[in-house]
Amino acid sequence: MAEDFIRLEHVFYKYEDEPDFAVKDVSFSVKKGEWLALVGHNGSGKSTIAKLLNGLLFPEDGLIKIGHFVLSEKNIWDIRRQVGMVFQNPDNQFVGATVQDDVAFGLENHGIPHDTMVTRVENAIEEVGMAGYALHEPSRLSGGQKQRVAIAGVIALQPDVIILDEATSMLDPRGRAEVMETIRVLREREEITVISITHDLDEVLFADRVIVMNNGEVYRTGTPQEVFSEAQEMEKIGLGVPFIVELENRLAKKGYWSGESVLSEGALLDQLWTLHSSN
Repeated sequence: MAEDFIRLEHVFYKYEDEPDFAVKDVSFSVKKGEWLALVGHNGSGKSTIAKLLNGLLFPEDGLIKIGHFVLSEKNIWDIRRQVGMVFQNPDNQFVGATVQDDVAFGLENHGIPHDTMVTRVENAIEEVGMAGYALHEPSRLSGGQKQRVAIAGVIALQPDVIILDEATSMLDPRGRAEVMETIRVLREREEITVISITHDLDEVLFADRVIVMNNGEVYRTGTPQEVFSEAQEMEKIGLGVPFIVELENRLAKKGYWSGESVLSEGALLDQLWTLHSSN
């Protein structure tokens, strides 16, 4: 079994202008190569956790360990070399005049030798399917293309962990699908650990495990099947369920479905076809 690569132990954090803790006594671990989704309504603490994991914030109490390093101001750059973040708005991450310049920017800041940098930039752009756009201006790309370039800039640094902080929330369905497929392929090929913070419950189905946050605390944890089988519990805290789960529930009420949740449209169609053929 893979070892724990990320560990949070009894972590607390409070913003200066807020009366209550944004994160309260949060503990969980993430294994190497695992895809973890953090979900919850606004103010649940999930984005604060993302910033804590990248050292943009430091916990007031508790421990955060990534790889061999316990997060502190002394080793913040060691942490950031291991953790790459892709934010909600890719335009806020662009600094280069062209796609390849932008992807190279982070490598230049890390003092990567030129020959190594050229190879990494080419490989990263190729990996996200943007090789034909290397000399294009990032501002002229579509939303999905921009976000893929932002991902290329992160993976060129060869991090162990990629955090997607609402990275698809500003994209149309096609752009969202492009980005998620890019991350899925990279994760399988490179065994990168992925932590996705999202409002999109359908996006959660890519994850191995889900943590539901509520009022700064861990409310539920489990596989997508386990978490979303408790639809009423999700509704209590203002969350719904993915479309495929809602569809299964409606079919079950009409007597067309009695199987375990499959969380896949293709698998659901196969199951329904089997049931239809047997009747």
